[in-house]
Amino acid sequence: MAKEKQEPYEFLSNLVLALMDMDRIFSNSFFTSELDISPKTLSEIRRGEDMCIYQYVRVIRCMTEYLHLIIRMDMLLKELRTVLASNCDLVVATVPHRFHGTCQPKEWVVVMQWDGVKL
Repeated sequence: MAKEKQEPYEFLSNLVLALMDMDRIFSNSFFTSELDISPKTLSEIRRGEDMCIYQYVRVIRCMTEYLHLIIRMDMLLKELRTVLASNCDLVVATVPHRFHGTCQPKEWVVVMQWDGVKL
């Protein structure tokens, strides 16, 4: 299967757009006041145009702090190194919370796959 060519920051752009859809607070006025981003730059980010990575990082950091979402890139990198060195699988899961703790999800969705690995 041929892979599609991805734009340089397509992943960051998609992450920003997904986080923007999380809450109505993420409006143009929010980003203008919080980050002093011009409306033109914000429109470019919303359209998914290639921006300086610095702009994406600023926007992502602001939104994750507001949502109290922690992205542990250092831990992900550590686990990826372990996976690659030991030929193991990496599992990323969403575990729903309930009143009395967490529960096991009914379905698992593959979000990352290592090309060329046959099980």
